[in-house]
Amino acid sequence: MGLSQNDDFLQSAELYDAIYHFKNYQRESEWLRNLIDRVVPGAHTLLDVGCGTGEHARFLKQHYSVDGIDLNNRYLEAARSKNPSGRYHCANMIGFALGSSYDVVTCLFSAIAYVKTIESAQRAILSMARHVRPGGALLVEPWFQPESWKPGMLSINTGESKDGLICRMALSRREDNLSVISLHYLHGTRQAVSYHTEQLELGLFTKDQMVHSFQQAGMQVTYEPEGLIGRGLYIGTR
Repeated sequence: MGLSQNDDFLQSAELYDAIYHFKNYQRESEWLRNLIDRVVPGAHTLLDVGCGTGEHARFLKQHYSVDGIDLNNRYLEAARSKNPSGRYHCANMIGFALGSSYDVVTCLFSAIAYVKTIESAQRAILSMARHVRPGGALLVEPWFQPESWKPGMLSINTGESKDGLICRMALSRREDNLSVISLHYLHGTRQAVSYHTEQLELGLFTKDQMVHSFQQAGMQVTYEPEGLIGRGLYIGTR
């Protein structure tokens, strides 16, 4: 039977890492390091907003002191295990306040889109910018722009958990300025196969809206069209 988004299986860090095993976090982290070396030479502190299970920190910790925030406590537990020296906080990117500043603040893998509305994105970018020290940088990897989103796309990902196999099929649609993705999971073990469903809603923000959000936060911003995985990257500096 289909289960809700509060299903323990869907909240697990193991599921997340199994589904996204294809993602080359090491290569992405090397790309980020090269960019940071150019934009903030000598950077040594980094805050990862929407850090997930901490896969980027696994590699970035070799070069920076990495902290993180996320809303999922299970993801944070995984992130702490991968980066024991980091400080991890359960916090919403909209309006968080850690009382510290960093050389670099990142918000990667389109996490900004989970706030859904451009008004909330503006608040999130303002909160992140407040944690960037003078001379530092804010790096935000966006989701798709409205004109790039393709409703009706069907995709499938598979992975392995410690006790079996996972298959996820995704079907996309659009509702106003939201991209909506229906996700259907099969989790198979030697004992049984279970079925789970969830729905993701991610905001579709234009480039002009994102640039304006950085400017409203008092930052100069440039846009790198390719970015880490082809979704682009906004680079805000003080």
